[in-house]
Formats: sequence, structure tokens, C-alpha cells
Amino acid sequence: MSKRITDATCIKALRAYEKHGSQNKAAKALQVARSTFDHWYRQAKERFPDGISDKDNGIVFPELPSSELSAEELIKQACARFETHKAARDARRWMEIKIKTNKPIGICFMGDPHVDNAGCNWPLLNRDIAILEQTEGLYAVNIGDLTDNWIGRLMRLYADQEMSKKQAWKLAKYLLKDCKIKWLCHILGNHDLWGDAAYLIKANAHPMVPVEDWQSRFQIVFPNDVRTRVFVAHDFPGTSIWNKLHGPQRASMIGEEAEIYACGHKHEWAHATSENPQRNFIYHLIRARGYKFIDQHADQLGYGSQKHGASIVAIIDPLVDGPGRVTVLPDLKQAAEFLNWKRSQK
Repeated sequence: MSKRITDATCIKALRAYEKHGSQNKAAKALQVARSTFDHWYRQAKERFPDGISDKDNGIVFPELPSSELSAEELIKQACARFETHKAARDARRWMEIKIKTNKPIGICFMGDPHVDNAGCNWPLLNRDIAILEQTEGLYAVNIGDLTDNWIGRLMRLYADQEMSKKQAWKLAKYLLKDCKIKWLCHILGNHDLWGDAAYLIKANAHPMVPVEDWQSRFQIVFPNDVRTRVFVAHDFPGTSIWNKLHGPQRASMIGEEAEIYACGHKHEWAHATSENPQRNFIYHLIRARGYKFIDQHADQLGYGSQKHGASIVAIIDPLVDGPGRVTVLPDLKQAAEFLNWKRSQK
């Protein structure tokens, strides 16, 4: 890769040619190869077609190396970065999470926690953390919006918030790392993508647990090679006042095929099961309401507050075919009891 010839080198070549009268003599005077001088001289003629004169430039500057990379070097780095980013993205697309037993397992889709908000139902969240810690075979997916993480004009809300940002991140770290929840994945919601929150979540999550921007597609793989595809997002595109599951339903119709489509974000819950006869698969739609049970903004706009479905559990039995392979329960305590019973039967 040839380096860019500086203007100072071009001027030096032109002055040497003017002084010595030939390219061969000029090359010898400058102690460079004839081919090198010829390259300099061609560049100089292109940049200074009218030549140079003492009245225009009575001084000669030293030849200073550039602190910047050349275009060729930047392109080489950009190519390497692209390949790295593409490999990382492709590895996460329907990544395999392997289970070591054919016993049923549960995946708890934990709705938006908002752990520092005064409206966070911590008594319920505490109960659910204990259930997740103590139930064998019960795993969790964090749907997103771990803290309020107000930014910009919304930072004024911290004035009316009893918990500081420092305290919020202490609780976030507790949920991500210090408690014994068996996490499968963390989704970054809109509150998590503001400011530096995403970096703090990645720094505090267990190293092997993926932290995904807004959505993740993974498959649970059992030893008998039964695979359950899970498409989870903070939310899916598409809304309807008549159907809380419009977004995930839309994803099941026109998106990639999965057995479970799960989301949160809107602080309301619902679940449904159906079969797509055209694409020949059974699917389960899940929306978890989260733990923000008191929402001043929602109260001002006249929105009601649901009392259930903070987290919703999908229980997967790899030894069952058809719609019974996945059972969806909106109460974590009931789901844990059902999972314990199913595992005891195997």
C-alpha cells in the first residue's frame, strides 16, 4: 500500500528538478531511487501544474508525517470491523441454549421491573425473585426497562422520586448479578438504551448471559433434539386498542417462525395460543405487564391498572407433541408449582 505523497515532498521534487535539470540527477541529489523520484515528480506535476516560484512560496516546510490514517488504511479497518460485527450478529440469530435434561423447564418472561420507581411492586417482585431462585428448572428472561433511567427533560422526574440514581443501580446490580435468578437473556428496553445504561447493564450481567438490543431470537435445545424457538422483544411493531397482542400476533404472521413470541413495554398483560395452518406451526403469544403497578402518567390519562400478569411463564415439555408442549401461565407461583409437579412425573 503506497503512502500519500505530501505537498512538501512534491515541492522538494520540483525544486530538485529545476536545480539539476533532469530527473536522474535530481534523484541522485535527493538520494532516492529513480522510480521513487519519478512517482514524486508525477504527483508534483498533477498538484502544481503551473509550477512553483519563490515569490509564491519563499520557504520550504519540513516533511511532516500525518497523524491520520490514509483512506486505504481506514477502508482496511472498516472491512475488519464489518466482518466482526456481522459474525457477532449472525451468532446471536437463533442461537442455541442447550438444556442438559429432557425434563420440563419453565421460562419466566419478567415484565418491566422499573426497580427504582415508587410504583414498583417490590413486595410482589421480592416474592417472584424468591420463586425464581428456589425453583429447579425455572429460568428467566428480562424483558427490559430495568430502571427508570430518566434523561433530558425527563430528569426533572428525579425531583419527585424517593430513590436516587445511585440506589437504582445498586438494585439493578442485585437483580442482574447478586441474586440467584437463572437468567437466559437480558433485553434492553427504551429506558435501558438511554445514556450509558446499556453499558452498565452489560457490565453487571453475568458474562455468559446475552444482553440484546431490544430483541433476541434463540432456541432451547433439549438432549432429545427437540427445539423450541423463542422470539422475545421489548415490544413488537404494531398496535391496536382492541388487541393487546397485536404486535406479537403480527410477528407470528409475517415474521420468522417461532413457538413463543414474548414482549412487555406497555404495562399490560395477555396471552394466547393458536395455530398457523398456512405455515404449519403452533404459536404462543405473551405480553407481560411488569411491576410498575402505580403509574402517575397512566392515571392522568385515564388508563386502568391491571392487577396480574407482572411476569408470565411458558413451561416447555420436550416429551410432548402438539399444543401441550408449551403451557403458558400468568401467575408465577402457580407456574412454579405446576413445573415442580411435571418434573416429578418424569
